[in-house]
Amino acid sequence: MGEQAEPTYHDKEQQILGCPHYQVKAKVLAQCCSVWVPCRFCHNDMQDHSMDRFAVEQMKCMLCLEEQPLGQQCQKCKATMARYFCIKCRLLDDGPGKKVFHCDQCGICRSGSSEEFFHCKGCDACVATEYRDSHGCREHILHVNCPICGEDLSDSTQTIVQIACEHLIHESCLQQNLKYSYKCPLCSASLCNMDALFGAIERYLQVSSMPHKYRNRTSRIFCNDCRQRSAAKFHFMYHKCGQCSSFNTVVVGVSSPASPA
Repeated sequence: MGEQAEPTYHDKEQQILGCPHYQVKAKVLAQCCSVWVPCRFCHNDMQDHSMDRFAVEQMKCMLCLEEQPLGQQCQKCKATMARYFCIKCRLLDDGPGKKVFHCDQCGICRSGSSEEFFHCKGCDACVATEYRDSHGCREHILHVNCPICGEDLSDSTQTIVQIACEHLIHESCLQQNLKYSYKCPLCSASLCNMDALFGAIERYLQVSSMPHKYRNRTSRIFCNDCRQRSAAKFHFMYHKCGQCSSFNTVVVGVSSPASPA
């Protein structure tokens, strides 16, 4: 219990109370195991089970150590525990300038301003208003895991982006993935504009040639970008889609020229 009573910090050098996930001046009591934690993510990192944040009823002020019902202000020292408080989500967040709003239809709080998002009934998720008419609308679109880190996107506090193939991924995970691959980790579609790379491949093929015994062979290919099948000249590495000119293709078979009778 001694460690639980000690204040925890979002930034110890600056003496900003909280944890790596939030700035906050109070700990909450996890009903499942009676442990005082700064937030549910800290609890889940330490324990072998998940914390039900909606069951939280008690908090402990890290300034005066008073245990009390969950609220935005300490009943004893009168300090404000967090700039943002949501009784529905049992959420305290003291991040300066941080925008947070509660969506009743999602049933949770979201990062951002309510004016910047709308709840899409088709997706059953909050979508940036600038993508109202252009987002790929799919039922329960957020009820999936990030394909890189595996976190449940419907419960994530990180920024989520929808890539060109309409799959969802954490923005930070996407940037990390782009360091090693230009393909979607789920469907292998190109993640960004590939004109420069595909142009370089085209120029390379124009000045190179295959060994004579392979020149008349044909590859049957599938394109990861347009999802169509076509035929291309056989090559050890590169095959151009006959439909959209992408080189993001996979070989599904090779045809050899017929031998003379």
